[in-house]
Amino acid sequence: MADQIGTQVHNSEMLKRRYWQRQLLAYFLATAGVIVMTGLIYVFCADSIPNISMLYLLVVTFAALTLGRGAAVFCSVLSFLTFDWFFVDPKYQLTVQYPSEWLALCMFLLTATIIGQLTALLKTRMEEAQKSRTETAALAQASWLVASDIDRDRVLIKLLEAIGSVTDAEAIAMLLRTATNDEKEEWVYCAAPPTLPRDEISLEAVKIAIVQGKAVGWDESTLWSKALADVHQQGKAYLPITFENQTLGVICLKLKTGFIVRTNEKKVVDSLVNHAAVVLHRDELLQIQAQANALAEVDRLKTALLSMVSHDFRSPLTSIKANVGSLLQEDTTMDSQTQRATLQAVDEETDRLNRLVGNILDFSRLEAQAWATKKECTPVAELVGPVLASFDDAQNERIRLELDSTQDLWIDSVQMTQVLRNLIENSLKYSRGQITVRVNLEGKEIGIDVIDSGPGLPKGEEQDIFKPFYRAAAFRESSLPGMGMGLAVCKGLVEAHHGTLTASNRDEGGAIFHIAMPNEPSSPPPPRVIALRS
Repeated sequence: MADQIGTQVHNSEMLKRRYWQRQLLAYFLATAGVIVMTGLIYVFCADSIPNISMLYLLVVTFAALTLGRGAAVFCSVLSFLTFDWFFVDPKYQLTVQYPSEWLALCMFLLTATIIGQLTALLKTRMEEAQKSRTETAALAQASWLVASDIDRDRVLIKLLEAIGSVTDAEAIAMLLRTATNDEKEEWVYCAAPPTLPRDEISLEAVKIAIVQGKAVGWDESTLWSKALADVHQQGKAYLPITFENQTLGVICLKLKTGFIVRTNEKKVVDSLVNHAAVVLHRDELLQIQAQANALAEVDRLKTALLSMVSHDFRSPLTSIKANVGSLLQEDTTMDSQTQRATLQAVDEETDRLNRLVGNILDFSRLEAQAWATKKECTPVAELVGPVLASFDDAQNERIRLELDSTQDLWIDSVQMTQVLRNLIENSLKYSRGQITVRVNLEGKEIGIDVIDSGPGLPKGEEQDIFKPFYRAAAFRESSLPGMGMGLAVCKGLVEAHHGTLTASNRDEGGAIFHIAMPNEPSSPPPPRVIALRS
């Protein structure tokens, strides 16, 4: 601690020494300006121009604009003495012959001093006005960003740039507090040019700013002496980002040597820091809202699932129960044909129940990304054959195929068989006419169309039918079975093939489901990249 205090004293002395060096340089330049002007007057126009003393006012004005108020006053006094010494009789003496000349010299001194003071004051006012415009523009831009942009990182970087422009900082960065999944604290590093490297940030100072909720190194606070870990932290400031007594992060500034932050600038910076707090708090609220929306969606799907299961599962189970009960009656007089029909009905209802359960399991696997697509070279016949075999003779009579059996497709045959079966089953259910299945292979793209002649799709709901558990309003209370899962599974499996599944109405009536996907082997998975958070 003694070493740190000694370092602070040493740095303070260095700042004072640099201040006086700048002042001496200003006085030296003012003296040089007076000497140069005297030489020019003496050589070129000592006797030809009346009121040559006015030329010294140029030097005084220049000193006020560039060297400051003190140098301007010094320059006016030096010009008074120089003009009296070289150009007022008796020359080379600091005396005058006539009282009127004393009056002229005093008026010159007064005029030069006033001009120097007013010029220096005007320069200061201009600098303050320019600084005020910069601060106002920074606040206006920050307010607009917070109000119009919801991208947290982009807004924070813009705010850091605004703080850097107001303070004229050498470097700037931000540390944000976040909680990981295992509830451990994590620091996220965010920076804007000119960037303050993370290894130059004092974690001790950051912790003090977090715990105390007060700025470190921003004023004369005693906390700064505690936070100094080494001499390299001198000239840095740590501003906590707080919202409702909660510290969300810390902004780290590296100020230029000898730079003093004015009160107005501190107020602007504090306002920009508050903008950052609003952005971080808004981001937390958005995350909470997203979690709430996800929970609401889960609850909606659960309710829809229970509703659909209670209806669609009960129907085949009721039918199976009734048919099996009839077969178990001891006094039944069923002939063999009736028994076969009853068993056939049980078999069909069992298949239907199996498909319902399969769709739910398939959708769950897709949601969990646990059903990987494995493409293989598959002839069209191997895709269509198992699909047709899953329907009875009456249904197959309604299915018309338009395909080239010599074509080979790069697909996951198991998944695409499921897709094609679901689409055909959906069309058979809602259409009483013929179903057309068309498979086209054009270049490196597969096109599969399932076309029906049913009532078509409700207007405006063409894409909603692919949502899980969604059924058109006209069929929600219908006797037609369905859970709204088959098409959702189809869309997920097609997208797993990097393809698209769309639905539209035909002009001549009915609907068309179109699949478009690349016909090429699966590319090897990209190498896994783990992004390390700074």
